[in-house]
Amino acid sequence: MNVESWITVEETPALAAEAMAVIDARLARLTDAERDAFWASIRKAYNTPYNDPEKPAQPKPVEPAWAAPASPDRCRGCCR
Repeated sequence: MNVESWITVEETPALAAEAMAVIDARLARLTDAERDAFWASIRKAYNTPYNDPEKPAQPKPVEPAWAAPASPDRCRGCCR
């Protein structure tokens, strides 16, 4: 999908660097860790629509020791 823009491809890196410098100047009151967290949240927000989040691993059900055996021939003798 083509998007109209007044910014040329050649201008993009310089404009991006200038924008980051202005934002960093405003964030100067924050610690380095807070500033890093800010930029991490911006990258996450920017990438989220394009990348599906990873689903957390589902825990596997654990059969309790007192559970009835699946078939009579597999009885462990615990219920006698």
